[in-house]
Parts: sequence; C-alpha cells; structure tokens
Amino acid sequence: MQKEANPRLRGGTCVFPGHLRALLERMSGYPLTVVEAPSGFGKTTAVREFLRETVRTNSSGNWYTCFGERPSKAWEGFCRLLGTVDMEAAQKLKRLFPPSVENLPDIAAVLGQCRCDGETFLVIDNYQLFETDIPCGLIGAFSAHANENLHMVFITQPLPSCGGDIRHSGHIHRLDTKDFFFDRESTARLCRLSGADVSERDLDYIQSVSEGWVSAILLQASNFRETGSFARVPDMESLIETAVWNRMPGETRTFLMGASLLDSFTPRQGAIVGGWPVLPGDVTRMLRSSFFISYIADKSAYSIHSILKEYLRKQFENQPPALADVLIRRAGDACRDASDYFEAAKFYMKLRDCDAILSLPFTGKYLNEQKEKEIIGFLEELVSKCSEDTLRRYPFALLLFAFHFLKSGMRDRFSRMVSLLRGIIAGPGDLPQEDLSRLKGETALLLSFTEFNDIAKMSAFHREAFAHLSSAEGGAYPRSVIFGLTPWTFGIPSVLSLYWNRTGGLDHALDLMDECMPWYVKLAAGHGTGAEVMMRAEAHLCRGEEAEAETLSHKALYLAREAGQISLCLCAELVLARLAILRGDGAAFGAVRENIARYRKESPERAIARMVELCLAVLDLSLGKTEEIPGWLREAESIRKVLYVQGHPYGLMFFARLLFLEKRYPELYGMAEPAMEMAAGMKYELPRLWMLLHLAAAKKEEGRDAAAMEYLGQALRAAMPDRMYLPFAEFGTSMVPLLQAAKNGFGGNALEPVIALCRRGGAGISSVLARIEPKYSLLTPREREIALLARERLTAAEIGSRLFISENTVKSALKLIYSKLDVHSRSELAKKDF
Repeated sequence: MQKEANPRLRGGTCVFPGHLRALLERMSGYPLTVVEAPSGFGKTTAVREFLRETVRTNSSGNWYTCFGERPSKAWEGFCRLLGTVDMEAAQKLKRLFPPSVENLPDIAAVLGQCRCDGETFLVIDNYQLFETDIPCGLIGAFSAHANENLHMVFITQPLPSCGGDIRHSGHIHRLDTKDFFFDRESTARLCRLSGADVSERDLDYIQSVSEGWVSAILLQASNFRETGSFARVPDMESLIETAVWNRMPGETRTFLMGASLLDSFTPRQGAIVGGWPVLPGDVTRMLRSSFFISYIADKSAYSIHSILKEYLRKQFENQPPALADVLIRRAGDACRDASDYFEAAKFYMKLRDCDAILSLPFTGKYLNEQKEKEIIGFLEELVSKCSEDTLRRYPFALLLFAFHFLKSGMRDRFSRMVSLLRGIIAGPGDLPQEDLSRLKGETALLLSFTEFNDIAKMSAFHREAFAHLSSAEGGAYPRSVIFGLTPWTFGIPSVLSLYWNRTGGLDHALDLMDECMPWYVKLAAGHGTGAEVMMRAEAHLCRGEEAEAETLSHKALYLAREAGQISLCLCAELVLARLAILRGDGAAFGAVRENIARYRKESPERAIARMVELCLAVLDLSLGKTEEIPGWLREAESIRKVLYVQGHPYGLMFFARLLFLEKRYPELYGMAEPAMEMAAGMKYELPRLWMLLHLAAAKKEEGRDAAAMEYLGQALRAAMPDRMYLPFAEFGTSMVPLLQAAKNGFGGNALEPVIALCRRGGAGISSVLARIEPKYSLLTPREREIALLARERLTAAEIGSRLFISENTVKSALKLIYSKLDVHSRSELAKKDF
C-alpha cells in the first residue's frame, strides 16, 4: 500500500499550487472526481487537506482507504461509506457484490436513487488496490447519481486503459499527474512556510532537482530546518539518507526496517515488529509527525510511503543475517496476529521454518479463497522443502494440502501427500485413537478422488470413509474438513459434464448416482445434496425431454437450497434458463437470469462469484452474444487459473464457443485437439462432443464440407447412443443441412429428433433475443406487426384491414412467420416472444 508525501506544514498550514487549488475547487461542481497520479504526488494529502477547510466540515470523515483487502471486505467499506448519507442505498449496493459488467446498470441505478441532504464528499482512496476487472466501468457507475449535494472522489494510482468511459466523460472531473507539480512560486512558498529562507539561487536549485515534485521539496525543507542548509545530493535516495536516515536513532531505524516489510501495520502489529508489548509513545509520536508515514483512521493502521519504504528495504538487505531473521520472524508474527496467514507463511518460508507454517490455522475455506493468489504454488514449494519427519507431525494439514494439489492437477504432490498419510496411519505413534479414526476416514475420502469419475469405485471409498468417520464422531453424522467452500461441482454449473464418462454409459451412470450419492451426502454432511437429481435433469434436457427436465430441476433446486449447496442450485437454474431458450420464452429466461445473478449477492465466496459469471456467460454464448463475456473466460490460461483442474474442460468448451462466434477459427483449431485430449484423459464425454461440433460448424462456415462431415460423424457416434441432442441444437438451424447430409449414414430417420431439436433451438434463440434485444428478432418489422395482431386472435382479413394490405398477403406472411418461429398454430404463437 502506498501513501502520499504531505505538504501540510507545522502549525496546520497546507500549501496548494494555485492551479491545483482551482481544480480542487471544481470538485463541488461534479458528481464524481477521479484523482489519478503515481505514488508520491500528494493526491491523498491534497484532497484530505482541501476537504478539512472550514467550509467543508461535512466531508472530513467520509473516507474509505483500500488496503488490498479481500474484494468483499473492500466492497463492505464502500457500502459503509455510502451509508453515511443513505443507509437504504448502501444496503442495496451491498447486495450487488461482486461488481461486474452484468450488474453495472444496477449499481448505477442504486446510486441514481441515493439521497443526500447536505453537501457531502465521499472519498475512496487507493482505489487501484480494489480487485476488480472493471475499475473504470465501476467509476462510471458511481458517477451516475443525480444528487447535486453528493460528490464522489476516487483517488488512485494510474489505472489500466479505460477508453473513453471516464477520461472523456463530461460529468466526471479529473486531476492527473501534471496537476500536482509545484511551480517555482509554490515551491518558494512551501519552503518559506517550512522555515527555510530560500535565496533565488537556492530556489533555482531546489526547483531543478525536484522538478516540482512535492516529496523532494518537503525533504529539502526538512533538511534545512534541521541543518540550516539544503542537501546537495544527486538523487532521491541520497536525499532520504541525508534528511531522514542519518538523523534517526538506531532503535528507530531497526523498527522502521521491520515495519517496511509489511504493506501496512496496525499499532498492535507495530508493537510486534518492534518487539514491544505495546507501541511506545515516542514511536507513536514519530509515526504521527513524519510526512512520509500516514495514519489511516478508517483502518486504524499506518502506511509508510513507497519512497521511504523502498529505501528502508534496501537498508534491510544490508543488515547482518541474525538481525534480518529477527525482523522477518516478527513480520510473520504480525501477519499471523492479523489472520493474514498466507503473508505470514511467506515470511516464515524465508526462514525455512516449516513448523511455523504448518502450525498456521489453515482451513479449506481459507485456501479456496486464496486460489487466485498463487497459494497452491506456495504450498508446492513448502512440501518440497520440508522434511518428511516435519510433515508427518501435521497430518491434517497434509490432508488439506493434498486435496488442493488434487484440484490443481498436481498429481505428483498429491501422491506424495497420500504416501505420507498412509505412513502415518500405518505407524501412528502417539496419535489419539479418535484422531486416527478421523485421519483414516478423511484419507479414504481423499483417495476416492483418485477414481474420479468412476462413480462405483468412488463410492467404495466413501463407504469406507463413512465407517471410520462415524466411529471418530461417536456415531453422529461425520463432517469432513477437507472441502471448505469447494463447490461440489468444482466450480462448474454441470453435473453431467463431470460424470458422463463413456459413450453409451449415461443411463448406467445415472443409476449409479442414485445408488451412491446418499452415502456421499451422509459422509460429507450434506455436501452434494441433489446432485443425482440434477444429473438426471441435465440428461433429460439434452434429450429434449422438457417436462422431465423441468420437474427434476425444481426438485434439485429445492433439495440443494435446503442443504446450502449453491453450486447445485446454479446447475438447476442453468437448466431452467436453457429450457426457456428452447421454448422461446423470453420472460422466463429473463427471470431465471435474474435469479442466477442474485446468488452472488447472497454468497460472497470467490468460487460462487466465478460460477455465477460462468453461468451468465454460458447463457450469453447460447444466444450468440459475446460482448459481456468476462475477461477470464477469454483466455485459456486465465480459465486454467480461475477454475479447478476438474473444471478446465468445461471452461474450455465455452472458450471454444467464444472463438467460434467471433470467427477466430485458427485459434479454435489450435486449441480444440489438445482440449479434446484433455477431456479424453479425464473421461469427459460432453466437452469432447462439444469440441467436435464446433470444429464441424467452423469447417462448414469455411466451405470445407468434407472435413465438416468427418467431425460431425465423430460427434454423432459419440452422442447418439445416449441421445445427447441438445449440443447440436446450440447451433440452431445452421446445423440442419449437415445433419440432413449425414442421415443416410445413421439409419435414415434416426437423426430426426436431433434435427427437430435444432429447429426448435434456432427458433427459441431468436424468440428470446427478440424479447431481450429486439434488434435480434428474426422477423421483419412488418412481420412482427402481423404476428402481434395474430397473437391477439385477429383474422387474416381483420389484420389486412388494419394494416392496409390484402388478406392473401397476411396469409403468406403468417406462413413465413410460423416457419421462422417454428410454431404451428396461433396458440403456439401466443406463447412466443418476438
């Protein structure tokens, strides 16, 4: 975390260059101001001191500073900030976490309704540390409020390129780097108010070496106060050494070197770093008086400016190893005290203290939340450096690590953990019997995943695990500790994709799920409730059996909700949404889509937020829309980073869909074969089928019919034994000519159900698009007029009379309308959106 140098002088005076003051004054004329410049330019101080002036006393406390905390925690801070003016709006905003392209309009709507009775400035500082894929879009949404009393201020280091959404917005005020440079007159005033009586020659020198940068000016003024002269030094590092470092007592130097290892620190953490019971008064006074150290009141924490921090860390690198080790350990202890276990572990790793790391209270939930922060790579390094004797002392940590290695595809590391666990079970030493039974059960559960996705073999391990864990828990239902918040579906919204493992074997797999899931659910205290019902619902959907798919989806939704299984709820919602597409029911589609988006408001976990994004992306891609697909789903590498390895083939399915829709055929061809090999190796039939169909469709688009028919033939041989028709219908009527050409090779009429579903799918997609975005309607404006009147039960003659066209023209148009929408009567037409 980086904070600003402080142009506030002793006695409370703050110096603003004239042009900067004028820009700050204009903040009150805009709904939102963005203050964007690198560290060290006085952004925070300028805004804070300007708002402290007596005419703006209402604004002094309305401030939130990002410290790089979890996005959900930072969002709560944003909401608390908004709650200082409108609690109702703040509560609505809280439910919109995480912000996404999808819900930016909702965020803007909440801000648009915000009430604010008196002039108020709400400041979000260090905004660049808020983890979001849409930093500029979010700023735009916050600027949408229309309350003339409310002024939002975002202080940030430079953000990624934002296009025109904030840099050229007429209702967003901007200050950037150039606005913070001190001119010669302002430099002179700052020095003189600091007690430095500068000559013209001195002023020329200071201005030339500082180039108007406030941090350098303040250091020179400080040096003048202490020594009576300005420092003649060649660079900033030398200036810090002369003006700051050389005047510190040794104990202060040691403390600040240790504190510089942390991004920020509370008084409690500062005491730990210094080796004191509490932070001494003289140290507190030093921290509060230094313009290079900020106290962030809303966080109750100190932050060392990046310029000084960089210097301190260089000094730290030159310390004797014994002192360096003491400071590193204290930094680790300070992080552990704040429950920042990953950071603590990194410090302990520098000391090669494996016991300290393995003693940290890691949980499955904590590791899941850190997945995208490279914690798995860290654990891999840890177990490679720890001796086996050390690892054996922490068997339940090994269980956690093994499960996460498994989910990340690190089979060698997983195997080593399993080998160690088996060794501990064979020779438990003084491990209590209850812990030994628990360890045996957890290890059996872990080993079940070595047979993924063979349902029968997995279930044999589940029954063994259940016996051990029931014994350990005194006969009560056991509760496994390895899962944490891991979704039962490993973060993808499909059970079928995980467990359809061979062509012609789907019905057998469904029966096995019915038989085996009850054992697993009891073993894992409800984890996976409803999975077997959900898999059948997906199978019925893929076979075009709508009524059965709908009924079972609602049943799975009821069971999963009761057990808190959000991942399976999302599976059910996705089936209902795809049924709505197949039926062309735009209203139902919109309602289910809103339901899906609501889950991320209810569950702040990273995995659920990503699942919701994936569900919404699947629906967009099913409709042929690519504009709002999240960034992580646009690159194979980021898909592998976000999803657990078990979900990679499913994620790549929809990456292939994106490439196909955007006509990026060379990229599609390049990734399809490796993706199919991966799917085959993991015994995943659905991703393989999906890839074959997209290859066939792409070849057809390029006019390479022979290649298209070859891929289609492979797809049909994979799909027909299990009646998996829906993947073909994703392509609508564009797949029909290929299927017609393939009919002779598949028994004549055997493909008719597939062809019929493709036609229904094409009409359904058009109907839903027409409802949610009329520009996508298959019907011409005149055809739509005729269809709307026909839906109102007007006769052809009445329609013709109303539209001033002949009755025969109406009848001809209705035939074409029925064909386009794949309906056969006015009653069917009445149910369609167009």
